[in-house]
Amino acid sequence: MPKLIDHESKKLDIAHAAWKILLKEGMEGASVRNIAKEAGITLGALRYYFTTQEELLAYTEDLVHANLAERTTELFMADLPPQEKVLKLLSGLLPENGEGDSAPEARLIFKLHSKYSGKAYDRGRDSVYQAVKSVMSNLVMLNLLKKDTDLSLETDRLYALMEGLALNSMLQGAEGNAEKTRGILETHLKAISKEQRGGQY
Repeated sequence: MPKLIDHESKKLDIAHAAWKILLKEGMEGASVRNIAKEAGITLGALRYYFTTQEELLAYTEDLVHANLAERTTELFMADLPPQEKVLKLLSGLLPENGEGDSAPEARLIFKLHSKYSGKAYDRGRDSVYQAVKSVMSNLVMLNLLKKDTDLSLETDRLYALMEGLALNSMLQGAEGNAEKTRGILETHLKAISKEQRGGQY
């Protein structure tokens, strides 16, 4: 049993190394040789855990989505007013400036890569799309959406807005844009939500 745990732990270490390479050099830099170097192991050792680059990148992508899904769950459980919770959740799924691994940016790199890899992007397994669906369902449950709102359309619209904001943050840097981004999200949510007391959407 300890060997199994060690094996999985090593796979995670290698995937995190791949994640770092993706953020530093993009998909073109994510060769197995570069990833092995980043992980501090030999190429042969990497091949023991992942027989192909495709297998390693698929594992890393799953790890990125799991990270974002976990973040979404934590924010949904936060003890905050519904409006503040939704804004914090959506903002937390966007690339940010600062130290640490950016799961939102890594997700975008994988998504953009799918266009050129000949593999269709599966929106159904996209952690951000699932989070947006959960947000919209939550607003419905709390009776916060305007009457006759087209839920399917507004889910797609919010997802498209999130993708645009994410790409903008990734290309231009998120530093100094947090307040502006929050304002854009708040304005959008206000447009589809019933008016609430206290000036919130």
